[in-house]
Amino acid sequence: MTKALDRLIDVDPATIERYQNEGWTLVTGLATSDEIANYRMKIAQSTDRLAKNYKPLEERDTYGKAFIQNMNLWVDDPEVAEYSLAKRFGKVAADLMGVSSVRIYHDQALYKEPGGGPTPWHQDQQYWPLDGVKCVTMWMPLVDITPDMGTLKFAVGSQTIGYQGPLNISDDSEAQLESLIHSNGFEVVQVGSMQAGDATFHDGWCIHGAPGNGSTTTTREVMTVIFYDADAVISQPDSPQRENDLATWFPGLKGGDAAASRINPVVYP
Repeated sequence: MTKALDRLIDVDPATIERYQNEGWTLVTGLATSDEIANYRMKIAQSTDRLAKNYKPLEERDTYGKAFIQNMNLWVDDPEVAEYSLAKRFGKVAADLMGVSSVRIYHDQALYKEPGGGPTPWHQDQQYWPLDGVKCVTMWMPLVDITPDMGTLKFAVGSQTIGYQGPLNISDDSEAQLESLIHSNGFEVVQVGSMQAGDATFHDGWCIHGAPGNGSTTTTREVMTVIFYDADAVISQPDSPQRENDLATWFPGLKGGDAAASRINPVVYP
């Protein structure tokens, strides 16, 4: 298979400005439907196998109802690695963050089943031992989706308030961050319909969530890839979730080390 996703694109300056001011942006047509089709089956097969380990939807907690979460697919599948390590995606991430080079933190498929619950408000970077580091999450549907299937919603400009402490995706994060959004007067916007290959990018501190999947037949199939400044240094973990992430995503490393384990290769350039 040719590495079509290594064909680079230039990011419009207005898109970069929106990301840096608002904490998120939308890039339409980042990949074509044909390019996505090359990888969707592999991602779906892996995620469907994982889904068999989940309890029935009605027996799960809020986090479990939000999505089937399948992490680091690229490590075990060379074809998925062509997707997750694509230079095209890495360059967009670097351009938006204003850095010269990026590494991958990890990828993850997030499949919201028909009737799946909402994703509570949260900050991605609260999980990561990367304080003071520029990080961005690419969120790309592998199928065409509509807002009622669970496209993301963002608290515009909320990346400016930074770390709000360890607050896992939960009913508590929903309540506390909803209050914070209201008290700061952040506008909440939801992304509209997206085609397979469109992508949103959001800052690691941007507060975001998603409604449930109102479809009775169609899974919201999404692939995400997290990128960070390639010159980053690991921060000392200050919570159990960050200690877990340090052990999982930076194997063999510790606080103060360069954030560059064997599973964090440079993606771009």
